[in-house]
Amino acid sequence: MQEAPWFYNLISLGGLVALVLLARLSGLGRGPTAWRTLIWGLGLQLLIGALVFALPSGRYGLLAVNDAMVALLGYSQAGIRFLFGPLADQPGEPHYMGFMLALHALPTIVFFMALTAGLYQLGILQRVVRLFSRLFVKTLGASGAESLGVASLMFVGVESAGMVRPFLPKFTRSEFFTLLTAAMATVASSTLGVYVMTLKGGFPNIAGHLISASLLSAPAALVVAKLMEPETGEPLTAGQVVDPALGKYGGLMEAVIAGSNDGVKLVVGVAALLLSFLSILALFNGLLGWLTGLVGLGELSLQGILGWLGYPFALAMGVPPADAATVGSLLGQRVLVTEIPAYLQLGELLSHGGLTYSRSALIASYALCGFAHVASVAIFLGGFGALAPGRIGEWSRLGLKALWAATLATMMTGCVAGLFAHGGATLLGLGQ
Repeated sequence: MQEAPWFYNLISLGGLVALVLLARLSGLGRGPTAWRTLIWGLGLQLLIGALVFALPSGRYGLLAVNDAMVALLGYSQAGIRFLFGPLADQPGEPHYMGFMLALHALPTIVFFMALTAGLYQLGILQRVVRLFSRLFVKTLGASGAESLGVASLMFVGVESAGMVRPFLPKFTRSEFFTLLTAAMATVASSTLGVYVMTLKGGFPNIAGHLISASLLSAPAALVVAKLMEPETGEPLTAGQVVDPALGKYGGLMEAVIAGSNDGVKLVVGVAALLLSFLSILALFNGLLGWLTGLVGLGELSLQGILGWLGYPFALAMGVPPADAATVGSLLGQRVLVTEIPAYLQLGELLSHGGLTYSRSALIASYALCGFAHVASVAIFLGGFGALAPGRIGEWSRLGLKALWAATLATMMTGCVAGLFAHGGATLLGLGQ
């Protein structure tokens, strides 16, 4: 892949500013502009981006995190190999039959869910969550409860609702909108492993980059949410740092068992979602192609339409025009049928030279890192609403707006990656 000219970094900076303005306009002038959240949120994103991309120590740290994540995934293969035998062989091994999502990637969810539950029971995860929660309270001015929710979403996904359960019924509209936006803009460790497994062949350093993308998306989600739904009420935990609850299980073994069972449920849910959504998409494309063929427009697909719609956003993130339609299509596909098919397609593009510029692959990997898709609206509204059923009617009206906010937040993350990206081949792990 080629290296893009330096001025594309400036285009990414302009795109970041444009997305901030678009987020504010999308709020339709509801309440005052949250200047503190905006300034500190952008500052945190730029600081993280500089640490990861600009400083040598940051690059070494990125590689160390990447290696640790890959090693962790390697341990997860022990159980997968035991269950599936030669079918679980990796590239270069005798019985490898090509990458199969159901065998090579989805089972890692069970491993990470069990590991997360164990770390939660031991109190280790709470310390990390509290650190980020305190950072968001002291810098961005977020309430203690919403900061705790956003911080926990970076690690445990929808299960984080349990950490803020006592506060959910009293959440202001802005607090809940922030929580819902962050839920769709960040990724949990359980699904991070799936992304790494799908991309590590063409993008060896992907694990470190995806972790940094999730870190970037948390303050981005807070910025966009507060621009679109500024706080006009009185949060119950304003200015407070709320401590996460201690382990909820009777012991470590019970935590691992419960986490494993939750992982199985999540794997089945993901597999069912992919099966139904991809099949429905194929049906829709078939009908659309048939109809457009009748009127002489040629075969048209939803992916093609999404590529046109996503094209200007890809350009704004700093993707060169030669790759903008492809990256735009990936963004649109993520919104419709989850990020996993989009990452699978990105992996194929990397393997077969489907992208011209290395920065395009880097920006796409950052911008796709999130749960910003239609199905997640129902998943998170259902999960949060079950803990505060009296508010579900009010909150449900925020679902699609939060999806748009989360999409903007992930694209802001893509802009930060594009702003600092240089030496793209090295960043991808492909050498000089």
